[in-house]
Amino acid sequence: MTGPNLLEPGEAVGRALGLPPLTGGFVVSACAQALGAVVLLVGLRPDPLLTATALAGAGPDGPGGSAAAGRPAGGLSVLRSNAAARRAVLTVAGSHATMVPLMSMTPVHLTEHGASLSLVGLTISLHVAGMYALSPGFGTLSDRFGARSVVLAGQVLFLAPLLLALLGSEDATLVTVSLVLLGLGWSASIVAGSTLVSSAATPVQRPRLQGVSDSLMGCAGAAGGALAGPVLARAGFDGLAAVLLVLVLVVALAQREPRRPTRRPRVRCSAPVPGSTMGG
Repeated sequence: MTGPNLLEPGEAVGRALGLPPLTGGFVVSACAQALGAVVLLVGLRPDPLLTATALAGAGPDGPGGSAAAGRPAGGLSVLRSNAAARRAVLTVAGSHATMVPLMSMTPVHLTEHGASLSLVGLTISLHVAGMYALSPGFGTLSDRFGARSVVLAGQVLFLAPLLLALLGSEDATLVTVSLVLLGLGWSASIVAGSTLVSSAATPVQRPRLQGVSDSLMGCAGAAGGALAGPVLARAGFDGLAAVLLVLVLVVALAQREPRRPTRRPRVRCSAPVPGSTMGG
């Protein structure tokens, strides 16, 4: 949450290292990522996959694995054969693709309207707080009311910032409020969507499916961020919000349970009983 407020200090670091303007923040981010990797390598013991498979009584070729190949089925294979997994991954990727474009274009929009780097940093910090501060609460709500219900709540939360961006794009305060709500919508959708991803696979399949989900989520965010610039240039901040409303609708519709075909009872026609009125 403090990262966006390091824009100005990061610029000083960049100047000291002879880097282009505004690139010093990437040095700070790289150091933070390296520290996070060390924490995971040292502290993530025992391995969660080994623990999950042990609790489920599944070895490498256990339930959900491929005995012939000697390894679990790949994440893409799970997606091809599992409709629930496809809906869950669509939820995660679509929600991320809704958040990233508006978040990434907000600093551009604010600076074009005269906002300072400090205000931009504060806005993004509040957005990041919305993304992560209440994530444990959304996890609890997913356990209590069901992940699908929390995903739908997240899509409703997405509607508020998009409508604020449509109607109040010239007001820096409303833009800041919209970014906070955007972070909350992302948090609810991603936490609950990740729950749907986990529940759609067996413990052995889960890491590979999660890897595919994370990859598609990253690709969706990258594509959304790349396309957001041209959309902003042509349609403005409010036009970008209007485009993202379509994604919200797609993710919301994906939460519908597929209808199971009803089977009609078979009517057996037996031969007429002698002496009955049938056929007489």
